[in-house]
Amino acid sequence: MGTREDVYQLLEEKMLKYADYAEVPVIEVDEVVLFEPVPAQGVLRVEHHPAERSELTGDTIYVRRPVVDMLYAAGQELKNLDRSLTLKVVYGFRPLEDQTRLFEAAKDVLREQYPNEDELVEAAHRNVAVPSVAGYPTGGAVAVEILRDEQPVDLGTPVMEANRDAFTFSPFVSREAWENRQLLRRAMMAAGFAPFDGEWWHFSYGDKEWARYYRQPGALYDQVAFADAQKVDPDADLAL
Repeated sequence: MGTREDVYQLLEEKMLKYADYAEVPVIEVDEVVLFEPVPAQGVLRVEHHPAERSELTGDTIYVRRPVVDMLYAAGQELKNLDRSLTLKVVYGFRPLEDQTRLFEAAKDVLREQYPNEDELVEAAHRNVAVPSVAGYPTGGAVAVEILRDEQPVDLGTPVMEANRDAFTFSPFVSREAWENRQLLRRAMMAAGFAPFDGEWWHFSYGDKEWARYYRQPGALYDQVAFADAQKVDPDADLAL
């Protein structure tokens, strides 16, 4: 089996890189309303991850309107698998300016280690996605976890914490965590989301990761700055 480091490297080699996404075109769809808040009702629970709070979006989690419907479908699928389970959404839209700031900071940390710019970009991308291919700034990517009887289940690592045991198929987590990850993955993919197996919590629809994973001709959504993100009234009836 090799060392633990060998296993991590094997898992990482199977993940798509920045270069895999860079040439994916964007075939934008025409939407009057771009973003809506995720409703904390029915089969969904919503609580913005505190460490990812943005001054621009506050504690509200925004996503594209189709993603709201897909999250509801995933939550219902999870209930169908086990009535005690509930889907919890902890993150969604990240404005492009925030993504750019985070990526540049990641580059600065690695700059001395990777003097070649192309290698630097690819290395930084492993920690923070290059803005031009990132999913969160499209409003199509989300971070989710599972509750059982309203309490967090074991998923091996904390949600949105940088840790190589967050790789979906890390063999170094408990059997319970492994099985919970597969339940989450099954429910999200049944609703049409693409998984990012570098982070068990990360799923997306309509972005370049989704297009590449499902071999679509292009992404549906481009990255969006906060000022360009049209949003509906947070108190609007989403009729789920």
